[in-house]
Amino acid sequence: MLILGVAYFLLGLILLYFGSDWFVLGGERIAKHFNISNFAIGATVMAIGTSLPEILTSAYASYIHAPGISIGNAIGSCICNIGLVLGLSAIISPIIVDKNLMRNIFVYLLFVVLTAIVGFNGFSWIDGIILLAIFLIYLRWTVKNGNVEVSEEDKNGVSLPFSLVLLIVGLVGVLVGAELFIDGAKKIALALNVSDRIIGFTLVAFGTSVPELMVSLAAAKRRLGGMVLGNVVGSNIADIGGALAVGSLFMYLPPEHLQISILAIMSLLLYLFARYSKIGRLQGLLFLIMYIIALISLGMV
Repeated sequence: MLILGVAYFLLGLILLYFGSDWFVLGGERIAKHFNISNFAIGATVMAIGTSLPEILTSAYASYIHAPGISIGNAIGSCICNIGLVLGLSAIISPIIVDKNLMRNIFVYLLFVVLTAIVGFNGFSWIDGIILLAIFLIYLRWTVKNGNVEVSEEDKNGVSLPFSLVLLIVGLVGVLVGAELFIDGAKKIALALNVSDRIIGFTLVAFGTSVPELMVSLAAAKRRLGGMVLGNVVGSNIADIGGALAVGSLFMYLPPEHLQISILAIMSLLLYLFARYSKIGRLQGLLFLIMYIIALISLGMV
C-alpha cells in the first residue's frame, strides 16, 4: 500500500508540474491570438478547467446525500485558493493589479456577499439556480470586457491549433495528475494509520484545489500576475456558482456561517490589498498565515 501510494503520489506530481506549465502556456497564447487579457483567460478558461474537480466532487457528494462534503469542498476550496494559492503565488512573484482587474475583484466581492446572504439559512435549489445564473453572466461580462491590444508581431508567433493542443493536454495532465496525487496521498496516509477524519478534512478541499495551485504557481514563475489573479478569482466564482450551485440542485445544503465568514474576510482583504495596485510578498505571507489559522479554527489540523 505504501509503495503504491508513493508511486501514485510522485507520478501525479510529475503530471501536475508539466501539465500546469503547458496549460498556462496554451492559455497565454490563445489570449494573445484573440486579443483577450491574461486576467480574462485566467478567469474563464483556466478557472473553469481547474475548478472541474470541485464541481464534480460537490455534485457527486450531494447526489449521494453527503451535504457537508459538498458545501465544505466548495467553500473550503475558495479559502484555499486565496490563502494558499494566491498567497504562495504572490510570494514567488508580486502581482500588479490594474484598474480592469479591480472591477472584477469588486464584482467577486459582491458575489461572496450575495452568497452569504442567500445561504444564511442554507442553500436550496432556487439559490443554486440564482448563483449559477450569476456565474454565467459573469463569464460573459469578463470575456466582453477583457479585450486588449496585441501587436501583430506577437500574434504571428502564435499557432492557434498548437495552443489549443497545449491547453487541452495540459488540462488533462492537471486533472489526472491531481487524481493520482490525492489518491497517492490517501494511500500513504492509510498505510501510516492516519485517521479517516484527518484525511477527509485535510485532503478534500485542498485536493480539489491542487489544479489551481499548480496552474497559478506555473503562471507566477512566468510573471503572469494577471493570470494568477484571474485564475484565483475566477475559480472562486466557479466554485460558488458552479460547485456550490450544482450541489444545491441535488439536495438542500445546510448553512456554513463560519466558513463563509472566513471567506468573506479574506475576500475583503484581497479587495483592499488590490486597491493599492499590488499584492506583494508581505500580503502573500499574510494570506498564507490566514489560511493556516482558518484550518486551525475549522478543526482541520
